[in-house]
Amino acid sequence: MGKRERSNIVRIEKAVRATKRKYSHKLKDYSRESIPGSLKTTILEHPPSVPCGDEYNALQEIISTTPGVFWKPRKRKEYIIDSSQLKPWQIIGFEHYSDYVGYSQTNGLSGHTADLDFLFNDDRENYND
Repeated sequence: MGKRERSNIVRIEKAVRATKRKYSHKLKDYSRESIPGSLKTTILEHPPSVPCGDEYNALQEIISTTPGVFWKPRKRKEYIIDSSQLKPWQIIGFEHYSDYVGYSQTNGLSGHTADLDFLFNDDRENYND
């Protein structure tokens, strides 16, 4: 029985193919999920409101009796913050998706995976199609 000779090149090619990182649906999901959402802030400015009735008369009386005091109404600002486009991992407080996945894996949480996808090995996201 002789020793079977193997080519070193074939052996290296097999090792490279075995350790080569495959581009799977998990990597696609990771790259898609890692794009952060945006927080939209809208500022509405309302004109100043003038006091009515007795308030206005009392204000004019105070202004007329004290020298150097004047009334300057200000515009009222209303801030509307829309967080509907933020990702769940941003709402929790993580800046990067990789930090959230690492935290989840370290603590044994599976919040970054869909509920039953890992059981049924299902790639489809939307079942209404």
